[in-house]
Amino acid sequence: MRINSSLGIVGSAQFGISSPYDCHVYALRGPEGVLLIDAGSGLGETEIMQTLANDFPGVPVAAILLTHSHADHSGGAASLQRRCQCPVIASVLTASIVQTADEERSGLKRARAMGGYPHDLTMQPCPVEKSYSDGENFTAAGISFTAVHVRGHSHDSFCLFTEVEGRRACFSADVVFYGGVLGVINAADSNLQDYCKDLPRLQNQGVELLLPGHGLFTLRNGQWHIDAALQEMNSGFLPRQIGQGGGIF
Repeated sequence: MRINSSLGIVGSAQFGISSPYDCHVYALRGPEGVLLIDAGSGLGETEIMQTLANDFPGVPVAAILLTHSHADHSGGAASLQRRCQCPVIASVLTASIVQTADEERSGLKRARAMGGYPHDLTMQPCPVEKSYSDGENFTAAGISFTAVHVRGHSHDSFCLFTEVEGRRACFSADVVFYGGVLGVINAADSNLQDYCKDLPRLQNQGVELLLPGHGLFTLRNGQWHIDAALQEMNSGFLPRQIGQGGGIF
């Protein structure tokens, strides 16, 4: 599903593009080829590759860039890496989890036991060629990014900032969604206290494109959605959370 000339969504549960266990898998064309941002669960790989071929025909996948270790975002990394023969890039916190397929630390074991994932969804060890840290400027597929660590959804969640066709973009994964929705879930490393500490780091970023891991995205005024969540927190209220009122899932 092409968004503009350089950006598309090639996997997604909400848009019915791939497996119902997939996040939005973004494809961003750069100087070295297509960069996949997140990898889905691994259950929608055939559809992801077909959509990729339709949207960016003849353009190789140059790299896979992971935002965090949850299975709907990283579960497909190993198989896509083998299929595309490309490097995987992840944060220093995520790298050790996907390299060892640690289903405990990724939260997959607990989520599967709670019925969130089918029993045949498992992690496979995935080599990570390059890692990034909080505040680091790095390149992937020839595209420049800045990484900002924002805990609250998970201990290893990062927002990734770049420019898309000259406009400031934030791949916010499950940190913040359209409408100022946050990503607190029923997991040990997910809590509002960490959000209160880290979400203010997203102030004054001048975001135009807000590209979250699920639900709606926007190509204009993305900062407004981030600021809406911050305003709720600063007013002493609880911002809306993912999964409440059918807003995302």
